[in-house]
Amino acid sequence: MTTTHPKASDRPATNSATHTALWALVAVSGVANLVSSVAQAPLVVNLVTGLVTLAALTALGTRHLRARRTRV
Repeated sequence: MTTTHPKASDRPATNSATHTALWALVAVSGVANLVSSVAQAPLVVNLVTGLVTLAALTALGTRHLRARRTRV
C-alpha cells in the first residue's frame, strides 16, 4: 500500500502566505515578549505580547488540524 503526500505546489499561494505570516508573527511577538520580560516592562505590555503569541500559535494549530482532517 502506498501513501501519497500532497506536493507543496498543490496548496494555494494564499495558504502559504498566511502560514508564513503567522510564523513571522509568532517569532516577532515571542521575541517582543522575551524583551519585555527582561526589560521589566509594564505588565500590560507583557500580557499583550503573550496573548498575540498565543493567538498566532492557536491559529497555526487550528489550520494544521483542519488541513489534516481534509487530507485524510
